[in-house]
Order: sequence, then structure tokens, then C-alpha cells
Amino acid sequence: MRFVAMLLAVALLSSCQAKSNSTASATPTGAATTAAPASSGPHLIADLTNQTEIYSCPNCGMDFDAAGKCSMDSTELVKTDVAYICPADSKPVDHSGSCPRCNVNARVVRTAVAASTPKTGATTGS
Repeated sequence: MRFVAMLLAVALLSSCQAKSNSTASATPTGAATTAAPASSGPHLIADLTNQTEIYSCPNCGMDFDAAGKCSMDSTELVKTDVAYICPADSKPVDHSGSCPRCNVNARVVRTAVAASTPKTGATTGS
């Protein structure tokens, strides 16, 4: 029984190391952290830096780089526009973090983009 438990632990440990090494080498320094392997669905955005369009989960609040389903609860992601605003003069800045004009962290403003729906029942005026 001990042997089986030890064998299982070694197998799990080696599979975890293989996954983390492949993810670390595929992700450039400073890039967003991924929630799943590169081939499956949208990738998690750990911290907003200069993204202007993201996809957010309405249930858990996680942000992703592409449309699809949330890796946490499979909810359809909502397209969201992101703006970075200077708190001193309320004008846009290029990125999150310290504002170049006032040296205070920029506000991050998120606006959900409404899905476009096709018009039905259009009248011809006859």
C-alpha cells in the first residue's frame, strides 16, 4: 500500500513539473499568466497593463485575452473595453500604474460591450 501511494506521488510530482516547465518556457517575461495550456481557449490575464479590450467572466470576475468560456465555471465571457484614466485631470493615459502626469496610479475603467443583436421585424413602409 505504501509503495502504491509513493508511486502515485512520484507520478503526480513529475507531471506537475513537466507542465510548469513547458508553460514557463513558452511564456515571455512579463506576459499574462495562463489558466490553461496554450492550445485550449482564452488565456487568463493576471494583471491589466495596457490592454484596451478584454473578456471578463460575469460570475467570478476573472479577465481573459479572448472570447470563449471561463476556465473556472464555463460561463460565457463578456467583451469589455478598458480605459486608464488619470485621477487628477480625468484624461486617458496609455497604461495602468503610475500616471506620467501626476504620479498617482491611473484609474482602471471597465465598460461591458453590449452584444449586437440582429434587427427583426423591420418594416418596409408600404
